[in-house]
Amino acid sequence: MELQEYLRQHGLETLCATYHIKVTSDRQYPHLVCLKYSQIESPLGEKIVQQCRGIILDSSEDWQIVSYPYDKFFNYGEGHAATIDWNTAKVYEKLDGSLTALYFYNGEWRVQSSGTPDAAGEVNGFGFSFAELFWKVWEELGYKLPAETDQYFIFELMTPYNRIVVKQTINQIVLHGVRKTQTLLESDPSIWAKKYGWELVASYPLTSWKEVIEAAQHLDPMDSEGYIICDANFNRVKVKSPQYVAISHLREGFSTRRMIEIVLTNEGEEFLAYFPEWTELYQKVKDKYQCLVREIEEVYRQHESIEVQKDFALAVKHLPYSGILFSLRAGRVAGVKEALRDVTLHKIEELLGLDYINLGL
Repeated sequence: MELQEYLRQHGLETLCATYHIKVTSDRQYPHLVCLKYSQIESPLGEKIVQQCRGIILDSSEDWQIVSYPYDKFFNYGEGHAATIDWNTAKVYEKLDGSLTALYFYNGEWRVQSSGTPDAAGEVNGFGFSFAELFWKVWEELGYKLPAETDQYFIFELMTPYNRIVVKQTINQIVLHGVRKTQTLLESDPSIWAKKYGWELVASYPLTSWKEVIEAAQHLDPMDSEGYIICDANFNRVKVKSPQYVAISHLREGFSTRRMIEIVLTNEGEEFLAYFPEWTELYQKVKDKYQCLVREIEEVYRQHESIEVQKDFALAVKHLPYSGILFSLRAGRVAGVKEALRDVTLHKIEELLGLDYINLGL
């Protein structure tokens, strides 16, 4: 695997610095690390980055794979989307919950989320972790643990507690992927769902992009997020309901401010795949944003060699983005883009010279 080879040659610190990968260590086994790309900073077209979508590696065993859900896959219409073989493709529902995976380690089955090796993250302020919620629902459903410890089992956890957009009225754990630990090859999840009585992700008799896109346009976003197309080689592409995308992006109405958020979070390609009519405004905001980033980076380069903090402050305090320069100097942020995400949207509007305009839907 490209990721393992890179780590063996260059190490974890270089990986994180080069590709902006977030590392989360397991609380019980700190040598187990979960790697997750940054939607904003990471170069998502790089295979190494795509492999950092919740993969767990053992840093004490030459980066041996401990759990491996999926590589990152893209929306239909995005530049890096895979080519699908429609002769072998199946169309599945895209589930709107939290990705979880079961993996066997040190004599026991453990659950991970896409960002933590032990699913230790808190569920939306409810005071319990994703792992606790997962096992509670697992027991409620009467699910049994598998006998095959040489497989990773990938599920969607869907409850009212971790709702995103689709309305969740019951607790569900739904199987949608299985991968063999030794070969890393995937297998048809329906075989495993049938064997263990687990709920299986729904599939639909759609046979072309035209059919899928048309069907997605008629989905109720409160019922379904969209579809995932997966072929025999497990290439995947997602097609979301435009109404779902609208709700997830535009919950508080569409405005120049929301477009700034889309630029800041690097969601433009996805957004424009569904709403190409906003391309001109998006490009205008993005161009201004990139100019601002370059300007701040250049000003910081001109002043970073000033050794005395007081002299540095005197040199930059009059600038409208002086706070960002102070954050960079103090090492509180990794770069200008990260610093801008900590600034209020109103302030960014000022820096970009944009007026707030509510554009409706």
